[in-house]
Amino acid sequence: MKALKPIKLALILSISIPLLITSCKKDKEKDPIPTPDYSTNSTADNWIAESMFEDVRKVVVEVVDDEGKSATQKSSFTFGNCATVSITPAWNDTLTWPKTLTIDFGTTNCMGNDGKNRRGIITVTISDRYRNPGSVLTVQLQNYHVNDHKIEGTKQITNNGRNSANNLSFTVQVSNGQITYPNNGGVATWASTRSNEWIAGEATTLFTHGLAGICDDVYLITGSANGINKGGLAYTMQITSPLRKEICCRWLVSGTIDINPSGMLTRTIDFGNGACDQNASITIAGYTFNFMMY
Repeated sequence: MKALKPIKLALILSISIPLLITSCKKDKEKDPIPTPDYSTNSTADNWIAESMFEDVRKVVVEVVDDEGKSATQKSSFTFGNCATVSITPAWNDTLTWPKTLTIDFGTTNCMGNDGKNRRGIITVTISDRYRNPGSVLTVQLQNYHVNDHKIEGTKQITNNGRNSANNLSFTVQVSNGQITYPNNGGVATWASTRSNEWIAGEATTLFTHGLAGICDDVYLITGSANGINKGGLAYTMQITSPLRKEICCRWLVSGTIDINPSGMLTRTIDFGNGACDQNASITIAGYTFNFMMY
């Protein structure tokens, strides 16, 4: 998924926007962007929260969808052998629900196959099998970190059954979300409600195809979010064109969102045309700037 690098983007904007404004002084059709409106802090903090909570969802879904079948292939999880997984009652007890799943990454960082460091515990209450309509996964985090960002809050994933396109659709909600940045980098809050449509990869699993059975999964994401950035500024986010998430791609490959920081202009982020690459753009007051995600 694509993650904004605020310092780099702010530098690009601080150099590019004044030059653009100077060259367009005679253009009466567009007002220049007010100097204080260069900030991309809300955009960056929203993206960090988005990517961190999506990582939680990915880890949970890999485990619950596998149902303990791939005992000899655990190293093929995107998080590798980093976690100890346990469930009560056991998966082979198909009559007793809910079940409690624990994914324990330990107290020190462990790097997964996807290059991410994780530590801490994810606990999931499972009302039914992930693929069964009506199932609800309630996710709690205990001292959980991804790349040294501490993640707190509750995530709930509800299976809504099949939509008109015959794809499984899930409501994914985050409440009381909080991200504590490493090295005293500040604290941001976040909440979201969105719909994830599973458009590809449903026929394969880790058990049937190994890592390829995970990496062929594709979701289209719609919905909204709101938060308070590290500087204390409130903002809202709306997905304006569905975000395409290919599970084993680091970045979102397409889709657009609008970020609305309180009292500031709308920032529109475009994640590209479908390629798994770092290319993205931000538009403020009609001015568009390309940048590379890290």
